[in-house]
Amino acid sequence: MMITKLRSSETLLRDMAEGDERALRQLYEAHADWVYAIALRILRDTQAAEDAVQEAFVKLWRTAGRFDAALGSAKTWIGIIARNAALDMGRRRQPTEELDEGTMASLATDVVEPPDPKLGKCLDLLPRDQARAIVTMYNYGLSHSELSQQLDLPLGTVKSWIRRGTQSLKHCMES
Repeated sequence: MMITKLRSSETLLRDMAEGDERALRQLYEAHADWVYAIALRILRDTQAAEDAVQEAFVKLWRTAGRFDAALGSAKTWIGIIARNAALDMGRRRQPTEELDEGTMASLATDVVEPPDPKLGKCLDLLPRDQARAIVTMYNYGLSHSELSQQLDLPLGTVKSWIRRGTQSLKHCMES
């Protein structure tokens, strides 16, 4: 019976950068379900989400040396790569389907559980419109233009909300 030492995600990324395949396996075991949930939320298709997970972990393997703990947590970095892999997969597939009226109405009232409790507290500090725009954009993988159309707001307004909101989130998360 082989006992495997649990390593932090930061350590696993560092070890992956040095070519340690076991570190990739451990990182996959620790985060694959979460990465899949991100991809499924964006793509709304199980097969595409599975493909996006594979693509995300290949990218993590190739870019592990770029991870810098001084810029953020490993989980945040993994989440960003997962989100980008899903968005890329979605762009290669068909055009994004429109959100229906019921989905848009639920976006205003549904409670969103961010992966980090501190992020949830920081989102609560934002004006409701900014928080809703940011959560909608990231959960559904929308561009600024698509978000503008879905919310029926001018593009400049949406861009301003996202920019100001993400700046506020960054300051809040750093404090």
